Amino acid sequence: MRVFQKITIVMLMFSISILTWHHFRGDTKTITINPDIHQYYAADDKKVGGISESVLVDKNGRPSVVCKLKKGNYPWPYCETAVHLSNSIFEGIDLSGYSKLVLDIDYKSTDPNGRLRVYLRNSNPAYTKRNDAASLKFNGIEYEPGFNAGPKEIDLSDFQVLTWWIADYKVAVEHAAPEFSNVSIIEIATSSGVNEGDFEMTINSIELHGAWIKETTLLKSILYAWLVMIMSYVLYEQRRLGKKLKASTYREGRLRKLNDNLKEKNVEFAELAHRDSLTGARNRNAVRDWLERMAQQVRWGKQTFSVIYIDIDYFKKINDNLGHQTGDDILREFVLVVTGAIQRTDFLVRWGGEEFVVFCPKHNAEEATEKAEHIRRTVEHHLWCHNEPLTCSLGVTEMKDERITEVIARADDALYKAKNAGRNKVITSVNVTDVDANSRFIN
Repeated sequence: MRVFQKITIVMLMFSISILTWHHFRGDTKTITINPDIHQYYAADDKKVGGISESVLVDKNGRPSVVCKLKKGNYPWPYCETAVHLSNSIFEGIDLSGYSKLVLDIDYKSTDPNGRLRVYLRNSNPAYTKRNDAASLKFNGIEYEPGFNAGPKEIDLSDFQVLTWWIADYKVAVEHAAPEFSNVSIIEIATSSGVNEGDFEMTINSIELHGAWIKETTLLKSILYAWLVMIMSYVLYEQRRLGKKLKASTYREGRLRKLNDNLKEKNVEFAELAHRDSLTGARNRNAVRDWLERMAQQVRWGKQTFSVIYIDIDYFKKINDNLGHQTGDDILREFVLVVTGAIQRTDFLVRWGGEEFVVFCPKHNAEEATEKAEHIRRTVEHHLWCHNEPLTCSLGVTEMKDERITEVIARADDALYKAKNAGRNKVITSVNVTDVDANSRFIN
């Protein structure tokens, strides 16, 4: 969860940063049409039968077209500046990623109109013929540049394709819109219907401005990134909850099975009705008479009898850290777990607090030790209700020619030797004399 919180903060900071950058610096993508790199030409109507004259001159390092416009047989006289962006008029520059054409032109004219036509000529195999320069698409607009008026911005979205060109070249509808994917020539010409006279246009600068990334593309990218993160989080949570549900289902099934086993034992030993009120395990009173009978059978040599003394490790810490309610839940679950690990003929007794005793009829010391190891492993690997590991220490004895209290004392002594040895261990007391009065010092 913390990882996703950190990722969310990073994503939020990144989104704010990229949007801020795009607002202030996102439209700084620029192309400058430089006369030192690109070819500037003067053109007029002579090639179509007119008599106008134009010449390209250098005016303080800036290209300038001087034109004498005359009316002759050609009905639409003009002069223009043609800027070639590449060595071939059929191979240009992709300007589709730009949004504005910025022109700084000083225009002297005897015509009161004072306007210029601007064409961005685009090449496309769908309509351009290799032997016909006029087949380059006329993306055009007309504007008033003024003199010493400074740069003027023209949105490329305001350009329109000349209708006469669409009609003459029978251009399909899907190619009739403005297009700037392969612009090879920029033409700046006198306006239509202009009067005769002297004209001069000085090209101070030509630039194209655009965004490094379109706003819609940027917003979509940020949105998709957030969607990917959200979907990843949802899938992660679904997987995590699935694992918890699986573990909970497994634990529920295990507890149900243990409960069923415990119910069977309750029916089988109905005569021993004395139960511990918290855990449902038998208490001392429930087995008092039965233990005396077992001790008598051992003294007569009719059977073997062993005792397993069990103590939950660090149970006081559980009560202190998680509360007594959780401690009680663990005690109840502990009874179910141990009950499922022993035989139907064994007796599990809550001896006091977190201490339990398993009485094993017909078990010698070796067999009881194996059973104790099985209990220890079962407890260690069980998935507990507080979702933390839990272990127990066990002391094992086989009853000899002694009283029942003495064999339980030996098992108790072996238990605390197991605790002294590091806990989560099984210690077996073999000899009747193996009782250390000073061994019970661990809480």
